[in-house]
Amino acid sequence: MARVSSLQPGTIEQCSAREPVKDIFHDRQARGRTTTGWLRAQHTFSFGSFNDPTRMGFRALRVLNEDIIAGGSGFAEHAHDHFEILTFMLDGEIEHRDSAGHAGRLSAGDVQLISAGTGITHSERNPAEAHSTHLFQIWLHGNQDQARPDYQVLRSALDHDGLPVRLIASPEPQPNALHLRAAVSIWRASVPAGNAYKHELAQGRYGWLQMLDGIATASADDGDDPLELRGGDALQLGRSKKISLRAQTSARWLWFDLS
Repeated sequence: MARVSSLQPGTIEQCSAREPVKDIFHDRQARGRTTTGWLRAQHTFSFGSFNDPTRMGFRALRVLNEDIIAGGSGFAEHAHDHFEILTFMLDGEIEHRDSAGHAGRLSAGDVQLISAGTGITHSERNPAEAHSTHLFQIWLHGNQDQARPDYQVLRSALDHDGLPVRLIASPEPQPNALHLRAAVSIWRASVPAGNAYKHELAQGRYGWLQMLDGIATASADDGDDPLELRGGDALQLGRSKKISLRAQTSARWLWFDLS
């Protein structure tokens, strides 16, 4: 499996949206970084001042950021269109307000979806002065640019609830799942230490596995050389159609089935 790694520059094989046939390991330590007085962010794909033309996304995935937001701080009002913007809350809280009149507070375990469509402005702030917020924010290319903006929240979707895997988002309406304006399905896995799980892809589909926390080993298409994954690591499946994982500790990850 090819790697994107900052640890051994001589062996880097960079990823590219123009080369979807590769399986690539995205090392958490090779991500771009943004650090300000209130934000610590890591970027799997080019974002803001981190600009790498070989890392512009994969299939519908365009932005994949892991953010830690200081207490009492956040993102001032700003605009979006076109994208499906998902926020996965790992710790802390976020207050959301937007130009379509939506307002609410997210807590650890919640997942938020903004379908930007024709355009929306919003702000997000950590309301807890003494506690930081930890989240993943992921943008997908939308397919309904002429539709009005929409806002959805799925409560406690990332919690350890006894279900090893549950559907988080789907392009078709599904009970207890977010409705995406993109040909992408997203699952959350929550697997106890020692347990194993397998994800499979249909022909013509592509996969992305994003570790949220914990430690797991993974092998593609039943390979005999498992790779250790930790929170922030990711696997891009462009060639393989199956990935097998075993949790070394209690672990959570996201699985994206992409067109």
